[in-house]
Amino acid sequence: MENYKIDFVIPWVDGSDINWLKEKEKYWVSEGNTPFLDGNESARFRDWDILRYWFRAVEKFTPWVNQIFFVTWEHVPEWLNVHHPKLKIVNHRDYIDSQYLPTFSANPIEINFHNIKDLSEHFVYFNDDMFVIRSMEKSDFFVNGLPREMATMYLLANNGEEDTFQYMLFRMMGEVNKHFDLHDAIRKNKSKWFNLKYKKYLLNNFLLYRFHNVSGLYTPHVPSSLRKSTMKEVWDTIPQAMTETCQHRFRNQRDITQYIFRYWEIMKGTFEPTNIMEYGKEFFVTDSDNEELCSTIEQQKAKLICINDSIQLKEFEKVKQSIVESFEKVLPVKSKYEL
Repeated sequence: MENYKIDFVIPWVDGSDINWLKEKEKYWVSEGNTPFLDGNESARFRDWDILRYWFRAVEKFTPWVNQIFFVTWEHVPEWLNVHHPKLKIVNHRDYIDSQYLPTFSANPIEINFHNIKDLSEHFVYFNDDMFVIRSMEKSDFFVNGLPREMATMYLLANNGEEDTFQYMLFRMMGEVNKHFDLHDAIRKNKSKWFNLKYKKYLLNNFLLYRFHNVSGLYTPHVPSSLRKSTMKEVWDTIPQAMTETCQHRFRNQRDITQYIFRYWEIMKGTFEPTNIMEYGKEFFVTDSDNEELCSTIEQQKAKLICINDSIQLKEFEKVKQSIVESFEKVLPVKSKYEL
């Protein structure tokens, strides 16, 4: 166990809060309604009623965590024990410049984490749909003070769909290529780019390394191991792009996401290689077939999972209940984070 502290950061919103909904709709009318209309979808804000299992899992599987920073609007879950000694409640106004508030986009919330008071240099960022379901060590996230990452490339292509996130990826790759040369990055850290741990994901590096620019960097949708110093460096290097993101109250195709900090570590070589896909799995819930997701939870087949909501999901309550039942089989005991 390395002796530096590692915190967890998790943002949350109560999508059913009437006051929050009124404020969101007010700003959507005045500032939203971009050509990309996914920024106001209910699927981005609805509650799956499984957050308590996130806390139970942290208490059981990662008891070494230093502090948990629970980032929120004006509300917290009614069952949450806000007096737990490891729990810190952080309001958006506590660390985001007031001129950018209120915000209804995850991106300004995420790219300003380094401003949170008392947050440790090393921390892990969880979306509220990401869960630990098996015991994990600090070394699963950081080694020798460096984040665990995959330096693996892929071809980022325009598939013709009006996908806001695809535009964000192109935007961020532009910033990466503006400040880094791929050949130079590989030359300095060849063993980190051509590492056998990546297995099948390594093939693309052999195919794409001849280019000086990076098309795309493979970033699994799992918790991010981040460092405050790197976040500050990115802000100092591309302040205009970061500020523009903060000015968007809703998701925008020109946004910078928290992935930029992971890209920065990879291009600088300030990371320890790992194959995240060997212990992290991402699931997209559907109306008909969630058997693999539920069995992964119940049999603890992975260390980390991400449960992606979908605007196509119609039988929300039915699917939610099946997932709750799966978590209940693994984590039935109330944690000290619950009242």
